[in-house]
Parts: sequence; C-alpha cells; structure tokens
Amino acid sequence: MKLTILGSGGFRRTPRPGCHCPVCHEMRQSGTQRLGSSLFLHGGRILFDAPEEIASELENARIDRIDHLFFTHWHPDHTLGARILEIMNTQWSEKLEWRMVAVHKTMVHMPGPVYDEMMSRFGPFFEFWDVLGISGTGRMDGPVQIGNVTIDAVVFETMHRTMTHSTAYIITSGEKKIVYAPCDITPFPRDERFMDCDLMILQTGWCGPEMAERARNGPHYEISMDEILNIAREYRPGRIILTHLGDEAKLLSNDMREIEAKYSEFNLTFAHDGMSVDV
Repeated sequence: MKLTILGSGGFRRTPRPGCHCPVCHEMRQSGTQRLGSSLFLHGGRILFDAPEEIASELENARIDRIDHLFFTHWHPDHTLGARILEIMNTQWSEKLEWRMVAVHKTMVHMPGPVYDEMMSRFGPFFEFWDVLGISGTGRMDGPVQIGNVTIDAVVFETMHRTMTHSTAYIITSGEKKIVYAPCDITPFPRDERFMDCDLMILQTGWCGPEMAERARNGPHYEISMDEILNIAREYRPGRIILTHLGDEAKLLSNDMREIEAKYSEFNLTFAHDGMSVDV
C-alpha cells in the first residue's frame, strides 16, 4: 500500500500567522509548514479527513481525484475542507454558464456515531452535495471494501471537552495492515485487530518536557508519550509515525530527532507534510 501524509499539523497550522514562537520561527526560516492532518491512500484514491488546507495539500501532492472520503471525527480541523468535493467534482455547465454540474462522485464514509455528529453540524452541506451528484454520503455499518483494500472502523468516545467520538481506522490489503488514529485518541481503544500491524499512525499528543508535566498533573485530554509507548509494547507495530503535531508541543527539529533516537527500538518517527510511505 502506498500512502501520503498530506498534512501533519495539529489543530492549527504551523507556522501560524501572527505567532513568533521558536517553532513557527524555525519553520519560516526553513520554508516548511505543517498543514491540517490528513492521509491519502493511493490505491483506491482514498482520503482520510478534509482539513481547511486540503486543496493545497492535494495540489502539492499532485492528486487529481478522490474516489472515497473517510472522516475520523467532526472537529473543524478535520472537516472544514469538505467543500473540496465541490471544488474537484464539478465544472461549469456549457448550457447555463453560472451553474455547476457534477463530473465525478466521491463516496463519503463515516461510522455511525461520527455520522450522527457530523450530520447534526454539517448535514445540509452533505445533503446538497449528494443532490448535486458530487458525493454519496453514508453510514458505515461494517467494513468497506475498495478494490483489494478493506477499511474497518473502531469508534470510541474520547475525553475531549466536546465529548466527541473519534475513529481508529484499520486498513488492510493482503497481509499488510495499517492503523490510522490521528486525533483525540484518549482513552485509546483496545482492540486485538491492532496487533502486529505493519504501521501505526498516531496523534503526537502531549510530547516534550512541558507537555509531559501537564500529562503527569492530569487530567489530560491528549495522549502522552508514555501512553504511546505502552500502545507500542502492547500491539507491537512494525513502525510508528506520529502526526497531528502542533506548535504547542514546542518541539524543534533537533528535539524531534532526539526523540526518534531515544525511542528507536519502536521504529518511531515524526510525520511531515508530503511524507510518502510504502507498506
């Protein structure tokens, strides 16, 4: 399976306009950025989440079509780019120059609780796009088969202040298995299907000295590095990639390299925008 981490940022992009913290300064100096968290699986043209910057992320990766879109949860930093369906799947009508017509249809998938929370907030948008013929929005009642890829969902209630549901997606093809759980993964769900996966892509959470202190003081809503290491010990993934990395962690590039070296036994690395991975 070939995948691209389109965006590796946290709930706000980095560098953040108006922010002059060391993280934003370093990224401006290096000409790099971390946009909203999203993943693209090339086989099946499958997108996971649509942050506000998704159009730029897709353009950067030269991706010109989305056949399937899966949402992990309703939070704005994962959903406010959903209008990408309208941007990519329409063209102007030759007969009525002001009217859009559908040229492609993207199937939109959400597990039951996520579907309910999404539709209660954004339902009219998806209903309009479905009527327009550019999307087909449905509730996942079980695994979704797309070619030789199977996508299943583990849905759980998080500790986030909004009491939202989030999703860990299990993506399998043949003997290969990926677990994608990029955001709001506390408390992390226990599921034997995670065992011995080839790759886990997890939220960075509270990483670094200051965040570790916050986690120790508790209660906390974000996963800690200790919890991530416990997940690694329990499920034995072949590789861990940490994504959803915001400036609040105050991690500079040298800090991330030190963390990767410290936990090299877990084959742990930090994601970056445009990161390509073969599993």
